[in-house]
Amino acid sequence: MARVWQRLAVAVFSVFLLVALSQCKMGKPTPGSACVSNGKFQCVDPTSALLCQSGKTVAMPCRGPNGCQGLGAASTCDDDLAMEGDACQQTLNENYACQVDHTKELICKDGKFAVARTCKGPKKCSVALNEINCDDSQADIGDTCVAEPGDANYACSTDKKFEVVCEAASSKFVVSNTCRGSKGCWITDNTVHCDQTMAREGDQCRPVDNFSCSEDAKQELKCTAQFKWVKHRDCKHDGCKIKGSDVYCD
Repeated sequence: MARVWQRLAVAVFSVFLLVALSQCKMGKPTPGSACVSNGKFQCVDPTSALLCQSGKTVAMPCRGPNGCQGLGAASTCDDDLAMEGDACQQTLNENYACQVDHTKELICKDGKFAVARTCKGPKKCSVALNEINCDDSQADIGDTCVAEPGDANYACSTDKKFEVVCEAASSKFVVSNTCRGSKGCWITDNTVHCDQTMAREGDQCRPVDNFSCSEDAKQELKCTAQFKWVKHRDCKHDGCKIKGSDVYCD
């Protein structure tokens, strides 16, 4: 009878050991495994964490200077720097980051960082006191941007040839003015300036009824209601000249 009890005890111990090993394995999630604490993460190493997102474990980079610190629920992941497509905490409202090369501002959408706007100005994208600051005073046509309600977002193109504005419908920078004058496009005190002392027929322009000279100085051009430069008249004698803010065509 003693041998029977001994074998039974060994069998019971084996079952407990199997359960313990199973629980131990469940306690170490891996990318792709199921999870229940959505929005929670734990550090894997100093630069990465595992994030529970929509019931599944995903790898989450911690590219910020503080990396990933702490254990379990006390883990902190610095994602102030990120790459487009990185996993992020979608449960946080307005979770922003700077791209690692500081040329873009990113926002967490559907659990992935996506471009919110480009930051091609001299200050680029920076992090200060947990705030993301994006210098979009320079931008190229088609760059992603944010249209501020009641405040048009203007910038100079990086080649200084265009004044661009953020179009609310597309969240993209589009041409507002061509700046073919010698000064091009420049910025002072957060104000965008555009040298329109020379223009080309068909170019984008504003304001309406503004006048300029063609590049060969043979024509005076006018900005129409369609915001396009058209020929106003020929300047057959001394050509087209601009003095101050006045256009002279002889």
